[in-house]
Amino acid sequence: MIVLGLDGATFSLIRPWAEAGALPTFSRLLDESIHGELESTVPEITVPAWPAFATGRDPESFDMYGFTHFNRDTNELDLSHDEFVRGKMWDAVDDQGGRSVVFNIPGSYPWQAIEGAIIAAAPEYKEEYSHPPEKWDELTELVDGYKLRNDKVPGSLDYVDLSLELVDKRFTGFEHFIESEDPDLAVGLIRATDRVAHHYWETEVSDDNALLQVYKRVDERLSEFLERHDDEDIVIMSDHGFEKVTGKFMPNKVLADEGFVHLTDSGDSTKAALGRLKDVASTVLGKVGLLSFARKMVSEEFVNDLPSGDALSLNNAINLGRIDFDRTRAIADIGQKTTLVYALSDDESEIQTICDEAKAALHRGATDAGLDVSFKRLERGGPHTPDLAMIIETPEIHASSRLDADSTLVEVDTSGHARDGIFFATGPSFETGTIEGAHITDVAPTILHTLGYEIPELTTGTVLDVFTSDSEPAGRSPEYYDFTGSDAVTGGGLSGDEEGEDEVKDRLRELGYLE
Repeated sequence: MIVLGLDGATFSLIRPWAEAGALPTFSRLLDESIHGELESTVPEITVPAWPAFATGRDPESFDMYGFTHFNRDTNELDLSHDEFVRGKMWDAVDDQGGRSVVFNIPGSYPWQAIEGAIIAAAPEYKEEYSHPPEKWDELTELVDGYKLRNDKVPGSLDYVDLSLELVDKRFTGFEHFIESEDPDLAVGLIRATDRVAHHYWETEVSDDNALLQVYKRVDERLSEFLERHDDEDIVIMSDHGFEKVTGKFMPNKVLADEGFVHLTDSGDSTKAALGRLKDVASTVLGKVGLLSFARKMVSEEFVNDLPSGDALSLNNAINLGRIDFDRTRAIADIGQKTTLVYALSDDESEIQTICDEAKAALHRGATDAGLDVSFKRLERGGPHTPDLAMIIETPEIHASSRLDADSTLVEVDTSGHARDGIFFATGPSFETGTIEGAHITDVAPTILHTLGYEIPELTTGTVLDVFTSDSEPAGRSPEYYDFTGSDAVTGGGLSGDEEGEDEVKDRLRELGYLE
């Protein structure tokens, strides 16, 4: 069983480009597979979407809501890249005596030891990138110049060229481990479909469309991949979709105007000045190779705590000490189209009152801005789990965490995530046609059931109705058992020399995940 993830891949591009003849492999899949939209998590971003995919569980169960997420216990924004999520599908396979390959999946670091191989999509300054450790050397010897991320300047031709090169290297590396490990389950990811969409959004069919070039390269390699594995069950999916973004809604401004958020008249002016200096220094020193040296001369903790840019986003407002948390009742963090509302109380009745009043305020603000929104009440799984989520249903509109905007809706010209990703299933076990109502948490239980393994009973997703009537999976009911995983056996940590949390935040800001 093979699962191939295409990060951020979207039918809004695949369908028209396939119809135009630019993506013949995807065109064939639309005719010969069972397929449909795959609803993402709340919020619809890489983290928590990939952990939800891997476990079949909603984010409340592992309390992870972004690369950064607000912590109501400390009133800080935490990075989530060192958090271990239990009970991934490959852990369940290992627990039941099977073998897996996990290749480039976000959230696969830190890991449990499994029979097989893991090449993690870990932050690039970790101590180890693979389990067992020698698998990393095996990969880099096979694929010269393998990189965990594209480190060229976004917007440049070099960035596009390296993106295409990394597509090839990801396919080559994934195929190598499938052949050498002979796994029961192989799960791999191509990330360029997301990264290039953030920087080069374009829908026209033209030779100079960088995003189309990436999709065409994926289409070409996918054709070879499907031919090589034409007798196997294969699922192709994405963690979310993508769309043009023409406006950003300001929920924290709405909450501030309604008295939920209170700012201090002044914050840490020294940090503000140093933050502006840091922005200039990072640009200048980075170009001449001195940024790593400069970071050795100043406490990393101090540098990480400096603001970036002049906009009073949630991150900067926290770093500058501008939020009066003694008077603030609720605050909003954001995840693309989703607003995450945190009630700053531990009293159940007060939490409900805050959520009800915040929901009414945000609904009024969204309606006044001409937006359609929906709401979801969440149960706290930990300090990072919001109490209320507002999802913007209007196309091309995202949320912003800024508190200093002049209006609640600001025009922008960018791109970002959409709620619905893609799902294709092809192979001897699967029928052809379309499926509706599939959710990203349904993938793991469907995969485990297809393979004949029991499903962890904490799974919130369900087995999808995608099987041919005469297939083996169609002839039996899903079976569940008590398994959630144990502690991670391989850790790692910051190297502390060249990169750290500050650079992670810089890249998240570059991609629009952090303001």
